[in-house]
Amino acid sequence: MTVGFSISVPDTWFEVDLNPLTRRASIDALVRERTRGVPELAANRAAISRLLRNAASDAAAGGALFCGVMTEAVEGAGLSASVAISLLFAPNSDRITGVTGVTPSAIMSTLSEKVARSQDDTWTTVALVDLPHVGQAARSYGVEDISLPDQAGWIRTTMMQTFVPIPRSDRVALVSCSSPNLVLVDALHDLFDAVTSTFRFVPDGGEFAAPL
Repeated sequence: MTVGFSISVPDTWFEVDLNPLTRRASIDALVRERTRGVPELAANRAAISRLLRNAASDAAAGGALFCGVMTEAVEGAGLSASVAISLLFAPNSDRITGVTGVTPSAIMSTLSEKVARSQDDTWTTVALVDLPHVGQAARSYGVEDISLPDQAGWIRTTMMQTFVPIPRSDRVALVSCSSPNLVLVDALHDLFDAVTSTFRFVPDGGEFAAPL
């Protein structure tokens, strides 16, 4: 059995190749194509390629099946964000049998909120949300410190993770959005919600599919 899915990102985002054998060449070609005739982007072509390769590498290392990346200049400063989709075993999946499947409420019981103790502290809110194409899902969002690979330290990140139960399965689709930008937190959460709201399952497998 396989599950297919689709998600839509804004036209200005890059959908990156996650295959380690082909991603460098395909990302470089994608950046050349997308920056052609756009001087402000062409001048930063190498930096954009490096950002996309790093995002693709991190997403692939985390088992992602899809990765989309935004990189833009806002008031003279760089703004980047990404969305990745992966499949995970549902919490307490050993207690799920037959076609019952996992519920958003069961996922919610495994998520924890964190209240900021100061203006500069991290925080996390959890909630049930209704997505237009798949129904109810569990969500965690806020500002968190994320550990970097290979014990390279940590980075504070605006994040949103939405856990979508896969029907008649003990798996969930995780739609994970993040950005290192901490100034536009509310705007980024609105953007992440809009992107996540386009997620849907595709019965015939679609462009992205994975075995269950």
